[in-house]
Amino acid sequence: MTVVAAAVCLYSSCQPRQAAPAAGADPVIARALAAVSIDSVRTYIDELVALHTRHTLSAQSDPERGIGAAVDYLAGRCEAWARTAPAGRPEPVIERVSYTVGENGGRYDRVTQVPELMVTLPGTSGEREILLMAHIDTRVRDVMDSTAFAPGADDDGSGLACLLETVRILSGIPLEQTVKCLFVSGEEQGLDGSRHLAARARAEGWPVQAVLNNDMIGNVRASGTELREDHKVRVFSESRSGEDTDSRQLARYIREMAAVYVPEQEVVLNYRADRYGRGGDHSSFQREGFTAVRVCEYCEDYERTHQDVRTEDGVDYGDLPAYVDFPYLVRNIRVNLAAVMSLAQAPAAPAVARIANARELDNNTVLTWDPVPGAASYQILCRETDGAAWLPALPLGLSDQVPADVTEFRCPLSKDNYYFAVRALSPGGHPGLPAVAR
Repeated sequence: MTVVAAAVCLYSSCQPRQAAPAAGADPVIARALAAVSIDSVRTYIDELVALHTRHTLSAQSDPERGIGAAVDYLAGRCEAWARTAPAGRPEPVIERVSYTVGENGGRYDRVTQVPELMVTLPGTSGEREILLMAHIDTRVRDVMDSTAFAPGADDDGSGLACLLETVRILSGIPLEQTVKCLFVSGEEQGLDGSRHLAARARAEGWPVQAVLNNDMIGNVRASGTELREDHKVRVFSESRSGEDTDSRQLARYIREMAAVYVPEQEVVLNYRADRYGRGGDHSSFQREGFTAVRVCEYCEDYERTHQDVRTEDGVDYGDLPAYVDFPYLVRNIRVNLAAVMSLAQAPAAPAVARIANARELDNNTVLTWDPVPGAASYQILCRETDGAAWLPALPLGLSDQVPADVTEFRCPLSKDNYYFAVRALSPGGHPGLPAVAR
């Protein structure tokens, strides 16, 4: 009885209050975050679950169930928002995509074409692209069972809800850079849909700046330990060659923007590619050389993930909407929007940043960098060598601001004690991704 009563309170339909953004926050971004609707998010997930299964090999022609119906549903939602885009906002582009599976065996019992969806929100300049991604497909314990009830409310209905709210809100807001929402399939069968789009992005030369993969962002309970954590979300970022990869910079950026716009939600940096023994669609883009991270709930409930819907020994199993914490999900959607909108209004990272006096016996550090088109100024960042995040300001009260016409900075801090980076700021103060000084 206690568990049921707690669930009723936890999953209320009240719109979660947003903490006040920090000073200096962009009011356009703050208003967009406030527009994230818990009722809309709940509706998306309920309607996706009503399709019975979204398994990659499920029906494609049935209008009421299967992956075909799921793609139709997602496309229909996005097309309706595209038609209402205001004057001056480039109209969103909805593209249905398909790819072939089963030719090499694997988790397929036949060769077939599988659908997925790409929604492009064109930027006013369109020089760069930020990709948001989630997977459509669902599964039960038997990964080959394409007909059983596989609701996928959290895995990955929560990620799909994030993308849908992003399309709904950003269809009405012009941004400088393009945002693409990728609704991929084939994740549970082996990341095939994301692999297809990542290869396409590389072959076609998409100017991708960042990829945020949202996979399972709506659960707050850890099965087995009963830990509940509804104010933390993990961002996984991989590094095979050292600590300061571009994916690590993106993860830090997401945490920084969350602290500004969603201070009630802590972004936890997880310096791993993913969870033990598992992976996600961001890895497909990393393998193609793109900057990519995974956004994921802090706690996981294995009584939900990949389970048949059933009651066994008094325990309820299955990935149903009743176990999604909607206020938590709304906060995680806001974290995504804060990062995406900030990046979409910011300049690019400097192509190269250097420690010009790296071989000199000098306690000063001289930084130089390539100029960034559109930069209104530059900011110098540093952190101690064991620090996870860039410091909010340079030590000793030093100014970290550099005018736009300057590309060199002499800092009275030892290069042996700190890592340094440089980033460009827009005229509106939006910071771009940093370039680490090498």
